Amino acid sequence: DGETGLERSNVFKNFFAGAMGGMCTVVSGHPLDLIKLRLQTQPNPPIYHGTIDCLLKIVKFEGLRGLYKGMLAPLVGAAPLSALLFFGYGVGRNFFLTNLDDKLSYFQTFKAGLLAGLLTTTINVPIERVKCLLQIQANERDKKYTGAVD
Repeated sequence: DGETGLERSNVFKNFFAGAMGGMCTVVSGHPLDLIKLRLQTQPNPPIYHGTIDCLLKIVKFEGLRGLYKGMLAPLVGAAPLSALLFFGYGVGRNFFLTNLDDKLSYFQTFKAGLLAGLLTTTINVPIERVKCLLQIQANERDKKYTGAVD
């Protein structure tokens, strides 16, 4: 089912909800993302022998803070990224509603989502690059970057 105009988006409410949701997503998911990246980029012979081994070695050698290595870039970027995603979808949705009693078709909903995705791509790619460069630094010997700025 489509959405009716009576449920027309408040784009600023969408913006705020997206920002908060994006920050919560980063804080909760970053340790797993770090483990995934470490497993994907480890040398041969491997340092880690699975997810749990990787988790335990990060905590043992880098402490709990090690699980959040490289989180600043996505955290700073997630709020505006998700906010822009929600905002873009709300703008697109409102654009396609011509009457308050209309429902968005599936194709109109798709186009609103497409607009939102296009807006966020230019922000997301550089943030992901910085995050990955910081995450693959497993120890001080391999350290090339100290934070998101350099």
